[in-house]
Amino acid sequence: MLNNGQAVHNTGSHTINWALGGVLLCLWIGLTFQGLVSAVKIWYISEIFNHCFFVLPVSLYLIWEKKDDINWRARQCTLLALPFIFLQVLLYVIGIAGDIQLFQHAAMFSLLPTLTWFYLGNQISKQLIFPLSFMLFAIPFGEELIPFLQEITADISVEMVSWTGVPLYRSGLFLEIPQGRFLVAEACSGVSFLIASIVLGNLYAYMNLKRMTTRVGFVLLSVIFPILANAVRVFGIIMIGYASDMKHAVGADHLIYGWFFFAFVIICLLGIGEIIRRFEKRYLLKQNAAGDKTLAGETLADETIGNAEVDTSIEHIEGFKIIGSKLLVVAIVLVLGITKSISINSAGSIAPLQPEFQLPFSVLQKGNVLSNWQPEFKHSTRSEFLTIQHESSNFVYFTAYYDGTDGELISAQNDIFAETRWSLSGKRTGSLADNLRINNMTLKNGSGQQLTIYHLYIINGAVFTDTKRAKLYQVWLKLQGKPYDGVFLAISDSAEFDEGSIKPMLAQAVRALQAGFAAREAN
Repeated sequence: MLNNGQAVHNTGSHTINWALGGVLLCLWIGLTFQGLVSAVKIWYISEIFNHCFFVLPVSLYLIWEKKDDINWRARQCTLLALPFIFLQVLLYVIGIAGDIQLFQHAAMFSLLPTLTWFYLGNQISKQLIFPLSFMLFAIPFGEELIPFLQEITADISVEMVSWTGVPLYRSGLFLEIPQGRFLVAEACSGVSFLIASIVLGNLYAYMNLKRMTTRVGFVLLSVIFPILANAVRVFGIIMIGYASDMKHAVGADHLIYGWFFFAFVIICLLGIGEIIRRFEKRYLLKQNAAGDKTLAGETLADETIGNAEVDTSIEHIEGFKIIGSKLLVVAIVLVLGITKSISINSAGSIAPLQPEFQLPFSVLQKGNVLSNWQPEFKHSTRSEFLTIQHESSNFVYFTAYYDGTDGELISAQNDIFAETRWSLSGKRTGSLADNLRINNMTLKNGSGQQLTIYHLYIINGAVFTDTKRAKLYQVWLKLQGKPYDGVFLAISDSAEFDEGSIKPMLAQAVRALQAGFAAREAN
């Protein structure tokens, strides 16, 4: 009778545990629903992140696979997770307020394993550390690596072409051989190869390798191998174009080669992993034969650590856990209210009075007549291209204004130059008159033409050269209920000019834009 009663009690506790876990999951979905929708859209639209659809299911499968190895009765809420939960929720609120999707996604997919840690406790979470950490691969992050990967791919492929004796001229990301010209574009960066390889490498190392050093080594290999392999792919495309007089590897077959090569790279990586696994197995067998601690012994030791814990103050700890759980629920409900309020305010916000900008220069005509430079700032409230004159020199003046109701001034979707026409050969931040600073970038095209562009951001009158600081300043203004509209300014000249004479002109242009914001505030 006692055993039956105990069984009923255990079943009831088990049901309550699952119910509480379901409540936490529903709270996570309710809190992060807006970010979850945007993340799924990115997964679907961008082929770079298609693999993210499988990350959470794989994590859940890995947890389910270990269900029989875990003592679920040892579940204890841990208050150690609360500071991390607070910081993640705060990051998510900032992401919602500033419409910074990276903040939203990073906070959202790191909050889920942290909530799991809070609910299951230290002992069980330690056994599930990889499945919980694997959830972070659902964050659609990595596009920032594209410029670096383009450069390193071009560097390695050019070096490989030089080994063959084929004449090649490089101008930025443009690679030219006698038969034609190639561009190491974003699609040639291999970022899809790299991210998918890293995810697969981590998963393979966890499921098939036992020693930590072997796992780390294979993960590092999964980072280096696709970068080198992608450079070999670009080298192969150049050599095919050279051998076929540009009849092959320049159109749709270029992309087909890429997909086949990607499959080949993954197969090679898994093959190398299998070789490493066999060597590791032989090494462990030799260690076992020599009387060293076996892998089974290590597993047994890991399982007994914590099972031997005896807590004489269960009621005291349970009291803290109950308090912590209530605080967590209250905090999440408050954050839900805050984020909902921010969303309502954003949806119903009224656009600020647009400032008027008076140029202190002679306008020759509208449009760009000096070069084929064409920035693309999507969904701007208004944008303007002018050809201006200053001290007998002609310049191109471009502004894109955002009032904050539609579109983003600082966004990865905005391009200062078209990659298909220009490649970046250098950039720096310099000083102007009146203690102002401005970004300077040098572009080159396939014809050898060079273009210098000076650019910066002005948000409600404040000048920024760093996009991260500018975005955070917009968030700060938005949280205070102040106007956070801004303008992007860029001035360029395709001809040679004296940098010393252009700096005062750039300072005048910046001051003119600031004066527009100041006049708006005065009214």
